[in-house]
Amino acid sequence: MTNHGFPFVGVVLINLIIGSATAALVESDVYLAGEHYSEWQFQGSKAKCELKHEIPQFGISRFLRLAGEELTFQIKSFQKIPISSEGLIREISPTWKHEKPDPLTSPVNIKQGLMPVVLNRKKASWLISSLAKGQMPSFDFLDWDDPRKKVQVRLSPVNYLKPYREFKRCLKQISDKGYKDYRELEVHFELDIHVLNVNEQDKLKQLAEFVVADQSIRRVSVDGHADDQGARVYNERLSKRRANSVEEYLKNAGVEPSQLRIQAYGERRPKINSRAESARAENRRAEIRLTR
Repeated sequence: MTNHGFPFVGVVLINLIIGSATAALVESDVYLAGEHYSEWQFQGSKAKCELKHEIPQFGISRFLRLAGEELTFQIKSFQKIPISSEGLIREISPTWKHEKPDPLTSPVNIKQGLMPVVLNRKKASWLISSLAKGQMPSFDFLDWDDPRKKVQVRLSPVNYLKPYREFKRCLKQISDKGYKDYRELEVHFELDIHVLNVNEQDKLKQLAEFVVADQSIRRVSVDGHADDQGARVYNERLSKRRANSVEEYLKNAGVEPSQLRIQAYGERRPKINSRAESARAENRRAEIRLTR
């Protein structure tokens, strides 16, 4: 068995049966953080809970839950996996652990590209429980260059428990609001005003926390609008100032400037086409749209 990463004790040979008659001894490639190098890192907020672990020379694994979404498990590989294949998830007992591993196994699809493993809530929860027991989950699949050889990508339980407890606490307080709630948002302004009031600032604060946490957000579009009172040219400028106010707030709250796209429409795109004051109040707005 070839261990990719930091050294650990033990050599195991995988006995593969070729055809029906010939047995071939082929080493298994094992990717695993050695006992003295294993590290788990927790990051959390009301918008994201993440538990991350590096698998030396293979990639970064992480348990992730974003606000409003279910728990997932992912492995992002350092190099592209050239072909898709079917594999197996199983539990292995470390050399220092006397309890028997769970005999249950589960099929897993190893995907082509840089994200070979993405698991749903049920399988992710099984991995979390396995690690909490001190067991070692292993993703086993055939090598893409040599089908006689097995690849084993393992998660180490060493130094897992403390960040795991922090992760559990994070899951209890994470917001129920997610992408579906934030992908289209409006903030409103008083007549002839481009400054955000306290309530609208609070909306943008929550939005910014979510955008910073969700790395899949590619663009934040901000469209400024005005009602039909006053000169058209003035309203165009007012709507631009409103869009700029939103942009400035989001940047100060941590949103990357490169994600932001600003447009100003003046009075040209009313939300409600009416001269009633209630309609005009709805039209004095900035619209924010998220794009993944």
